[in-house]
Amino acid sequence: METFTPKYRRNPNEKIHSLYSGVVSGHRTVTRVVKIAQDANHLEADRVYGPGMPRGQGGEIGVFILGGLETTLDEMEYLLEEHKQKPFVPRRTNGEVANMCRMLIERRNDLIRHYRKNPSEAPKKKRTVRLHLPVGFRYVGTSEPGLQVLAKV
Repeated sequence: METFTPKYRRNPNEKIHSLYSGVVSGHRTVTRVVKIAQDANHLEADRVYGPGMPRGQGGEIGVFILGGLETTLDEMEYLLEEHKQKPFVPRRTNGEVANMCRMLIERRNDLIRHYRKNPSEAPKKKRTVRLHLPVGFRYVGTSEPGLQVLAKV
């Protein structure tokens, strides 16, 4: 029996748990995205490896951005690119996290304003796939409110 699983497709609106971009063993770079698995029972990590870093190149080892399943993949990649464009400074400021959140809120609000002005460009809602019961089965109510049991007709 052969089982075919769907290949990974990038979904910019997918909610992401965390994103890490940095260096791994072998002097290679990696970008790891942690998200909910397709069966929605656990988290899974997708890793993309990049070319190695030249020997002697110093600086920041990695960037870890925690989205908490409230931030989309597109927004996380935007934050990562913004962080990579800034020059590395070993000192941290107190308001760095607050500035990152403020920048993300401004970007979201700009996108909302843009889509209100241009509604034809707004992303279309995907059709929800309804699960159908097998032939000869239906849900039957129970004495417990909100609980239904699958019964054969």
